Amino acid sequence: MLQHDVELKRFDLHTNKVLKRDFYKDRVVTACPLCGSTWHIKYGFYNGIQRYKCKVCEKTFSRTTNSLWNYSKKNTRTWLEFTELMTENKTLKFCAEKLNISIGTAFYWRHKILKALSIDSIPDSLSGVVHIGKVIVKENFKGCRDAEILAEATPRENIWVIGAKGQEDTMFIKPIFKHHWNKVAFNEKVYFKIEKNSYIAAYGDSNINSVAMRHNKSKYIKVEKEYRIKYLWPNLKKWLSIFHGVASKYLKRYLSFFIIMNLDKGLDYMDLIYDRLFEGNRFIKTDEIRVMNSLF
Repeated sequence: MLQHDVELKRFDLHTNKVLKRDFYKDRVVTACPLCGSTWHIKYGFYNGIQRYKCKVCEKTFSRTTNSLWNYSKKNTRTWLEFTELMTENKTLKFCAEKLNISIGTAFYWRHKILKALSIDSIPDSLSGVVHIGKVIVKENFKGCRDAEILAEATPRENIWVIGAKGQEDTMFIKPIFKHHWNKVAFNEKVYFKIEKNSYIAAYGDSNINSVAMRHNKSKYIKVEKEYRIKYLWPNLKKWLSIFHGVASKYLKRYLSFFIIMNLDKGLDYMDLIYDRLFEGNRFIKTDEIRVMNSLF
């Protein structure tokens, strides 16, 4: 007797399995994600996804192990919809109501994605005409249980966010140091990325102007303004306001997302998933998100 599936529950279950299998079919496994050994063998399939067994630790794993959605009890379609809403800068409350998940789940999903994006959002080098600017933001204790007490006991310090853009379609936007200008930290975290034969165009800071003059060696080149760096502060301020403020401990992750949203290449949520979220080890435990993260 033919059994009907009026509410399409079995259909949704099948669709989610197919989606997950399709996303991970080309993911390359080079080493055991548990012990790092490259000595492993194929060990059958689970839901159409290749499994492996490590010959050193004898643990089994698959192409989905340590991936972004690893251990998630929610279905693949819900994750896809959440990623799309995130690219549209929807609030956590909106996402939670739309997808029928809790605000807490939406919060952790957002940070799992932000963590995954932050892995490779910073370029290894900057070449050509390198535009550099800075933004100073006040320390933010949002999310801390004792935020008000902490703010009264500890003055909100200035956080220096340095932005840079070279000729490639990449950007560097990252919190570098606190308090006041720190030449050593700037050289270690920003200047070492700038190639020697490049030209620095500085925006709105005497310290960065001095770095540019020394680097350019009195050479002057008329260059077109890079408005994403020149107007970094108003653009960043407007974008952060969508989230009603960002805790300083998470600022670095949000800046990674801001970078991707401001590249020349147009990305939709499917591009984001395929190009950014499914490569390498992107998984982060919920407990790790709760722990205070290093700002720098």
